[in-house]
Amino acid sequence: MEKGHLEFPDYHHEESMKALIQAMKDDHNPFGVNGAGSFESCSSYQEWISREKKNHLGIELEDGFVPGTEFLYVVNNQVIGCIHIRHCLNEALFKHGGHIGYSIHPDYRRQGYATDMLKQALQFCQQWEIEPVLITCHQDNVASRKTIEKCGGVFENQYDDILRFWIGGKK
Repeated sequence: MEKGHLEFPDYHHEESMKALIQAMKDDHNPFGVNGAGSFESCSSYQEWISREKKNHLGIELEDGFVPGTEFLYVVNNQVIGCIHIRHCLNEALFKHGGHIGYSIHPDYRRQGYATDMLKQALQFCQQWEIEPVLITCHQDNVASRKTIEKCGGVFENQYDDILRFWIGGKK
């Protein structure tokens, strides 16, 4: 496995990001495209970039949204994953969404990329003093649960069909 790195979304990622989203849709993943921020609700890639920059700064947030930062996980100049770090939690995110949402291209799953991507994102959380970090996943998403646990996630409880894990720091 060649390690990837996190990058802020930019215009040169457009085709690669669109390919990732399409692959996720084609995969018919029951858990959806997590970590892509508002990508699917934007009318263009340019609108998404603009919205994510504002989201990072915490300006012009949609109702129910909190400030957050979008990263793309890039291997050999190809976007194979996306991860979104929420800077704080509201009530809904505390129960179901957590601080981090992420997805990996179907062709790159079970190869350690999700674990590497999450570990890199957790370093940003530490730098930004987002601690402890709450990460959630659907109870049926065994791969995500294993990824979270490999990164130090400690199971706390379950809300509905959502498992809740904490990483680092004190709650």
